[in-house]
Amino acid sequence: MISNNKTAIIKLPVLKFSLITLLTLAVLFPSLFAIITRNFVPLAFARDVGVTAALNVCSVLLIYSINFSFNQIFRQKVNAWFRYPLEYALVMYVSFWYLYLFYRIMTGDESYAAYLLNVGWQYRQYIVMNLIGASFTYMFITGLNLYQLMQEKAAQAERLEKEYAQVRLQALRSQVNPHFLFNSLSVLSSLVHVDAATSEKFIVQLSKAYRYILDQKDAEMVTLRSELDFLESYFFLLQIRFSNKVLLHNKVQADKEAYMLPPLTLQLLVENAVKHNKMSASEPLEINIYNDDSRIVVENNVSVRDQHEVSTGIGLDNIRKRIAFISKEPVIIEQNDQIFKVSVPLKKIK
Repeated sequence: MISNNKTAIIKLPVLKFSLITLLTLAVLFPSLFAIITRNFVPLAFARDVGVTAALNVCSVLLIYSINFSFNQIFRQKVNAWFRYPLEYALVMYVSFWYLYLFYRIMTGDESYAAYLLNVGWQYRQYIVMNLIGASFTYMFITGLNLYQLMQEKAAQAERLEKEYAQVRLQALRSQVNPHFLFNSLSVLSSLVHVDAATSEKFIVQLSKAYRYILDQKDAEMVTLRSELDFLESYFFLLQIRFSNKVLLHNKVQADKEAYMLPPLTLQLLVENAVKHNKMSASEPLEINIYNDDSRIVVENNVSVRDQHEVSTGIGLDNIRKRIAFISKEPVIIEQNDQIFKVSVPLKKIK
C-alpha cells in the first residue's frame, strides 16, 4: 500500500477564518461581562473589546502553535486519540500562565505574591471567561484540523483508487497485446499442418490463458494456485514457441490456497525473463519459481540479449506499484552476472 508522510497542518485560510471568528467573540465577551456586572461604560467597553481582541488573537496563535507541534510529534499517528487529552492539558496550562502575565502587565502587579494577595472576583471572572474562551478556541481549531485530515484522507484514497485502476489497466494491456497474439497465431498456423494433436492442445491452452486474463481484469487479488495454473497454460505456449530453449521449474511448497497476490504477477516476471535473455538448446533459459516464507520468488539465469525487444515500460514497475497497494513489504530485486531474482510478498488469507 502507498503511504503519504505529509503531516496535516492547518492551512492559512483556516487560520484566517479562526482569527475572524475570534475577533467577533472579542465583542461578545465584553458584552456578556457588562451584562453580568450591570456596568456599561462606552469607553471601558471599547477598551475591553480591544484587550479581549488582542487576547483572542494571541490565544489563537498560541493554540495553533501547540496544535502544529503535536502534529509534528504525532507524525505517524496524527489522529491518535491519546494526543487530545495531553494537548488540551498543555493548552490550559500555557493559557493560564499567559493570561496571568497579561493580567499582571495590565494591572501593574509587581510579583507573583502581589498577584496572590490581590486575586478577587474581577480576576476570577477574567481568568475563567478567558480559559473558557481558550477551550472553545482549542475545540474550534481541533475541529478544523480533524476536518482537514478527513479531506486529505478522502483525496488520498480517491487518488490511490485512480492510480490502482490505471496500473491494473496497464497490466491488462501488457498481456492482451497484438504482438503476443500474433506470435501465438503464427506458431499455431505452422503447427496445425504438422501436429494436429499438439495444435489442439495449443488452442486449448491459448483460450485458457486469455480467458484467465479477461476474467481477472477487475480482480485485485487471486490465489497463488490460480496464478500458478494460469502460468502453466502460458508457459505451454512459450514452450511450443521456443521448444526446449526455455525451462520452467515450479518448486513452490506453500499452501497455494492460503496465499494471494495480484493477478498476472508471475506471468509478467516470466515474460520479463524471456524478453531480456537469449536462449538456445545448449544453453537454455531456466526459470525457477519457489516460495521463501510468505514470498514467491522468480529466479532465472542471466544471458543478456545483444538487442533487446522493445519494452512497454511496464514490467517490474507495474509489479512494484500493484504490490504497494496491498502490502507494506516491498518487491525485492537481486541481480548479478549469473542470476536475476525477484521476490514478491504474498498476502496470507486470514
